[in-house]
Parts: sequence; C-alpha cells; structure tokens
Amino acid sequence: MLCLVYVFHGVPLSDLWEAMRRFPVIPMLATVLTGFVAYAVMGVRLMFMNPEGHPHLAFRSTFCASLVGLALNNVLPAKAGEIAKAVWVGRDHGLSLNTSLGIVFMERFFDVNVLALLSLWFLWEQGQVKVMSLFLLCLAGGWGLLFLFRARPEWAHFWERLPLPSKITNFLTRFTLSLVEQMSPRRIAWMTVSSLFLWLFYALQTGVCLNWAAGLGFSWTETVAVFALSSLGMLLPSSPGAVGVYEAVMLTALTAYNVPRDLALAVALFAHMAQFIPVTVTGGLVFLLSPRNKIPQLSPAAVD
Repeated sequence: MLCLVYVFHGVPLSDLWEAMRRFPVIPMLATVLTGFVAYAVMGVRLMFMNPEGHPHLAFRSTFCASLVGLALNNVLPAKAGEIAKAVWVGRDHGLSLNTSLGIVFMERFFDVNVLALLSLWFLWEQGQVKVMSLFLLCLAGGWGLLFLFRARPEWAHFWERLPLPSKITNFLTRFTLSLVEQMSPRRIAWMTVSSLFLWLFYALQTGVCLNWAAGLGFSWTETVAVFALSSLGMLLPSSPGAVGVYEAVMLTALTAYNVPRDLALAVALFAHMAQFIPVTVTGGLVFLLSPRNKIPQLSPAAVD
C-alpha cells in the first residue's frame, strides 16, 4: 500500500491516462507476445529436467504447469504456485513429490542466480565495486555449500539440530537434499544455458516495452540496468504478483534516467500489466479447464 501511495503521489490520473494512450497497439501486443515466448522457453527448460533414467517430460505438461504456477503466484501468497507446479508435473509423469519439488527448486535456484548476475551488472554500472565483490563472495559461498552437501549428503541433516520447529527443519532438510540431487554436471550445464536464454527473453520484453511501446530510446546498457533493477524488485517480500512493489522499483529506475514521472508510471503500469494479466488469465483458464485429476491437491502430510 505504501508503494502504491508512493507511485501515484503527485501524478494526476488524467496525465497518466494521456501518457498511456500514446502507446501504440502493435508494440503493446508484441510486449505481451514476447512474454509468452519466455513462458514457452520455461516449459522447454523444464522438459529436460527429468530424473536420471526417465524419459523427457512432456512439453504440454511443463508449459501448462508453468502457466498455472505463474498465475497462482500472482494471486496467492508465499509462492504457492511453485508447489502447484511441482504437483502438476509430478502427477503427469509419476514422480514423487520430493522429486518434482527438487526440479522446481532447481529452477528457482538458477533464476535467483541470474538475478544475482543482473544485480552485479547494475552495481557495476553504478560503480559499486566493493559491494559487487562482497556479493560475488556470498554467491560463491552458496555454491560451495551446495557442492559440499552434494559430496556429503548426510551433512544436510544439520538443519534438524537447529532450535526451530520440526516442520521447518524437516522442510529445510528435504529442500537441501532434493536440490543437491539435481546437481549433476549435465543438469547444471543445461540449466545454465536454458536459464540465460529464458532471461534473455524477459530482458527483450522489457526492451520492447521501453523502446518500442513507450519510445524512450534507451541504449541497451540502460535497458538492461532498468530490467535488472525491476527484476530485483520482484524478489522483495511483497504482495502476490509484487503489485505496487514492481511499480515503485520501475518508477525509481526510470526517473533516475530523467524520464518524466507521469510517463515513467505509465510505463511501469503497462510493463506490469503485460506480465501480470495475460498469464494470470491464461494460467487460470488452464487450471480450471483441465480434468479434475490434474488439479493439484496436496494431502495434509505433503503440506506439512
């Protein structure tokens, strides 16, 4: 709510509407279409994350699961869409919940790594070399810890010795073990390439929005910097779909490049709507129109 107050403060709605009316229709549609190409790439990435000895996952299932997961993340708290995505893929391919959760956890882990690289780009652009070095050290430490757990899986049970509720420590243990099980050389190579390709389309969507739809004429370095900062804003604890938070971060990034506040808010609103509304409607329809036995329903034990 505070973010929404911040972004709309001092911007008359008439000026905002006038700024949005100037966006041409075809570039707006291209922005939405580029997003769906990215979702298809997400489905392809998931196809080749099958467990060792299993056939590739079906694209129809992984694409639908990705759409449903994104849609539920936009309307439910706590990233509930990720659990639904794991159950969806698991039921379609006869995988255990731990295995399918490990696949989804690996996806998210590599997405966070790409976001970390984007943040390094932003820090480099801002000349924050010391902060960037500290960030790199933390990132390397995280990878080192995962490889340590990969070599000694029994060490992952150290979570159970922490003074935390047993449900939390058991989840952390299962999370760690399911993640390190996915860390084969083949899987890491595939996830690195496919994740970079996926986020290239996300960046392209932002570029189409900024330079074609809004006509800001940003250079590619400025476009990537705005994309990096707005993407990092999605990681902040916030409302489902980052409503308000995304607009605040995007507005801050654009006004830093001397974009007028009313135009910057119009761009931020359209960029978010292009990412939020189409996939939420499409994923919701996929969820509702699928057979009942495909709709994710977790047992009490699985929820625990």
